[in-house]
Amino acid sequence: LDEAGNSLPPTLDADAIHLVPGLNTRGLTGRLIAALGARGAKVLETDAVLGPDVPAAMLWCKTGDPSPGSYLHSVDDLAEATNGADGAGGDARTPDVLDIDFFHAASVDAELREVLRRAVDRGLRWDQVEIVTPDPAAYGSGLHALATRLGIPVTYAVGLPVARTRTGRVVQAYLDWIEEGFQADPIRRLLEAGDLRAPKSRGRHAPAVLARRFRSLRIGWGRKRYRAQIREALAGVDAMERRSRESESVFEKRRERTRGELEALKSILFSALKATPSVPDRMGVGGESVSPSELARGLQAFLRRVPRGRGPDRHARDEIGRILERIEATLKRRTDFRSCVSIVRRHLDIRVRPELHGEDPDGAGAPWSSTGGSLHMSDLEHGGYTGREAVFLVGLDADLVPGTGGQDPVLLDSDRRVLGADLPTSDQVLRERIFRFAALVARLRGPVTMSYRSWQPTEARTVGPSSVLLQALRLTERDGELTFSDLHERMGRVVSAIPPTDRPAIDGDDVWMAALGSGAVLRSGRGAVRAAFPALDRGLDVVAARRDGVPTAVHGVIEPRDVFDPRRHPETVLSPSGLQALGTCPLRYLHRSVLRAYPPDDPEHDPDRWLDARQRGSLLHHVYDQTLRTAQGGGVKPLDRAFEVIALDALREGIERLRHEVPSPGEGTLDREIAALREDVRSFVRMVGEDAPEDARLEYTFGIGDDEPVSLQLDGGAVRLRGAIDRVDQDLNGLHVVDYKTGVAYGHGKDTFDGGRRLQHALYAHVAEERLGNRVVDGQYHFPTRRGQNQRFVYERDRLRPVGELVALMLDGIAKGHFVPTDKADDCKFCDYAEVCRARQTTWGVTSPLADWSKEHLELGLQPAFEHLKKVRKFEE
Repeated sequence: LDEAGNSLPPTLDADAIHLVPGLNTRGLTGRLIAALGARGAKVLETDAVLGPDVPAAMLWCKTGDPSPGSYLHSVDDLAEATNGADGAGGDARTPDVLDIDFFHAASVDAELREVLRRAVDRGLRWDQVEIVTPDPAAYGSGLHALATRLGIPVTYAVGLPVARTRTGRVVQAYLDWIEEGFQADPIRRLLEAGDLRAPKSRGRHAPAVLARRFRSLRIGWGRKRYRAQIREALAGVDAMERRSRESESVFEKRRERTRGELEALKSILFSALKATPSVPDRMGVGGESVSPSELARGLQAFLRRVPRGRGPDRHARDEIGRILERIEATLKRRTDFRSCVSIVRRHLDIRVRPELHGEDPDGAGAPWSSTGGSLHMSDLEHGGYTGREAVFLVGLDADLVPGTGGQDPVLLDSDRRVLGADLPTSDQVLRERIFRFAALVARLRGPVTMSYRSWQPTEARTVGPSSVLLQALRLTERDGELTFSDLHERMGRVVSAIPPTDRPAIDGDDVWMAALGSGAVLRSGRGAVRAAFPALDRGLDVVAARRDGVPTAVHGVIEPRDVFDPRRHPETVLSPSGLQALGTCPLRYLHRSVLRAYPPDDPEHDPDRWLDARQRGSLLHHVYDQTLRTAQGGGVKPLDRAFEVIALDALREGIERLRHEVPSPGEGTLDREIAALREDVRSFVRMVGEDAPEDARLEYTFGIGDDEPVSLQLDGGAVRLRGAIDRVDQDLNGLHVVDYKTGVAYGHGKDTFDGGRRLQHALYAHVAEERLGNRVVDGQYHFPTRRGQNQRFVYERDRLRPVGELVALMLDGIAKGHFVPTDKADDCKFCDYAEVCRARQTTWGVTSPLADWSKEHLELGLQPAFEHLKKVRKFEE
C-alpha cells in the first residue's frame, strides 16, 4: 500500500516502501524484507541505542543524536558527556536525563491500581497515559477487569484476549469438552450462563430452566449418552403421569413445557455432536486420528448456538469464524487428537478490539488502535509510539524482563545450530529481548514510572526486580555504581491492597481498605460489614451458633409441630430405612424427610470406579432376587451347577442395563469392576448353597402401589410402614427374615439396635409376622460378598421385640422438634448432607464439627434437646 492506503501496482519501485525498525529478518518474512531492501526500500529512522550491539536478525536504523533514554546500558558514557559539558564552560549541551520514578506492588491488581492513583494524582486525562507491560495477557486481563468496574475506557495495542469474550469462553469450553470425554458439566455451565441458546423456532427458555432440565438427564460423560438420554427423555414425555391434586390443564402445560425444553436441548447439541469427529474418550481409548479441519467444522456447528452479542463479543465471533473457515479449508492433514486440539487452540489464541465508551459497539477497528479519551495499554514491542505524556512500565520483574534465557526443551541450542541460522538460540533470543527493551526506553519522552510485582501467588514466592530497573536507576542518577540495595531503598514500601495515604482513592475499595489500614494495626471491619449486610450478619451468627452455643434452630432444634409426628397423621407413610436414618441422625431425617432437600444427583467421574456404593448394592440386590426367582421357577436347587449359571446371567443382564444408565469411565475400569462383581455373585451362590432355603419369599413388598401399608402400634398412636424385604425363609420353626448387605460387616452382632442405627431387621420381622400370619423366629443380616466374607448375623425374636418402644422414643424426640445431629462422626461418612454439616473425609477418618458438638452436649446431659437421643443411644443398656 502507498501512503494514501491504495494498492501498489506490481511494477512500482521498492524505494517507495518504508520498513519499520525492529522487524525480525529470519524466515520467509526476513527474505521478503531483504529483497525489498535490495531493491531500495528504506528503513525508518529511530532513536539510538547505546551499549548493546544491534542483533543480527533485527532491522534497525538509528539517528545521529542519542535521546535521554539511549544511555540505559551506557551510563558511563552519559556521565562522561555530562562532565565534558560542564568542563567546557557551558558551551557544550548537557545531555538530558529521563525522569524515572519507581515502585513495587504485592500483586497485579495492586500495581495497576497504583498506576491509576498516580495518574489521578498528577491530574492526567486517560488519553495522556500509556501503560506498557511485557505480559499483556495477565496485565491486560487485570486492567480490563478493573477498568470495566470503574468505567474507564481502555484501548489495547495488542487487543483484548479473546478468552474475555463470550465467544472465546465457548471455544475454550468446547475444546475442553471434547478433550475430557464429553463431560456434561461444561455444557451445563454454558447453559446456565446463557452462552448456549436454542433457535427461536424452539421457543424462549430461561437459561436456568434449560440447565436444570439438562442436569436431570444425568448424562455424566460420553458422547453417545447425549443422544441416548435426550431421545429416551423425549420418548417418555407421552408416558408422564399426573401428580396428585394436579388438574388436567396444569398437567398438559407441564408436559408440553418438558417436551419444549428437551427439544431445545436437542437443537443445541445434536448438530454439534454430529459435526464433531470421532475422538478418544477421557481415558484416551477409542477414536481415530483427526484433522484440524474436522475439529473446526464441529466447533463452527457448536458456535451456531451461541448468541452473537455486540462489541467485543461480535468482533470475536466474526474473527474466529474467519479463522475456522481457513482452518477447515486448509488444515486437512490427520494427526494425533491431542496435537490436533493444540493446533486449533493456537490458531484461535487471538485478540480482539474492546468496546469503547461512545463508540458504535458494532463498529470495526484494529485491536491495536489508540483512541482519544481512552487509557492505552501496549507491550514492549509497540510501547512508546503514541507520544502520550506519561508512560508507566509495569511487570518489570526478573522473570519477565529480560527473562531467564533458558533453552527450548523441545529443540536445544545444539540442534538449532545444526538445523540452520534461521532458528535463534537461547542466547540470541535473550540479546534481542534486552535490545528491544533498550529501544523502548530510548524512544520514551517525558516522565516515566517503572514498577514490578514482588509476589508470585501461583508459586507462593517473592519475585526480584529486573536488572533493567537497576540500569534505569543508574541512568536517572547518572551513577553506574548503584546496586540493588539502592534500588530497594528508592522503591520504598511495597504497595498492597491498602492504598498509600498520599494517593487519592479511585473507588470504594480504596476508601474501605484505607479505613481499615489507617492505624498501626489493621482493623477487622467485621462490625461495619455485618451492619451493612444484614443477611451476611445472620449467616455469620449461624456459623458462630453452630460452632459453640446452646441447641437452636441452626442445630435442628425447632418449634414442635404436629406434622412432625407421623403417629398423629395417618396419611403419613414411612419406610424402615427412613426410620433407621432418624435413629442414625435426626438432623439427616430433618433434611430429607421433613425439608425434602435432596442433593443434586450428578454422576461423578472417577477413573477407578464405575458404580458408586449405592448403585453397586442395588445391582447386587437385583441379581440376588432375580437368581432365586429364576431358580425357583425352573426347579433349580442352590447346590446345582445351573444355579451359578443363572446368577451370572442375571448379573450380565443387570450390567447391560446399567451400562445404558451409568456412564463408564473407561474399558479398563469397567472390566475390572465387572470381574469383581462376578466374584461377589459367586460368593452369594456359595452362601445360598449353604443355606439351601426350601421355601423363600423374595423381594416381599408391602405398602407400595395399591397395597395397604403395615401398621406398627406404638405409644401415642400407630405408624404406617412400606418397603420391601429381601427374603423371607420359612421352615418348621417359623419365619426367618433376611436382609442383604453388600458392604463391610462392621459393628454388627454386638448390639441389636446399635443405638437406633439398626432397625430394618426388627421392623421387617414385625411386617412379616403381621402379613404372613406366622411366627418370626429371627431377623438376619447376610453379607454375601467378598468384602462381607459371607458373614451372617442372626438376631433372635426376643432381641427384636422392643423395636416398637425404641421407635416411639425416637418419634417423641422429633414431635418436640429435637432434630439434633448424631454424636458419632462415622455416621457422616456416607451422608448426602455431609457438605451441609461441614463433615470431611480425611486420612485419619471422618471429621464432623456438628457430631463433636453433639457428643459433648450428649455427655454433659444438660440440654433437654438431647434427652431423647441419649435414651435412644443407651436404649439397650
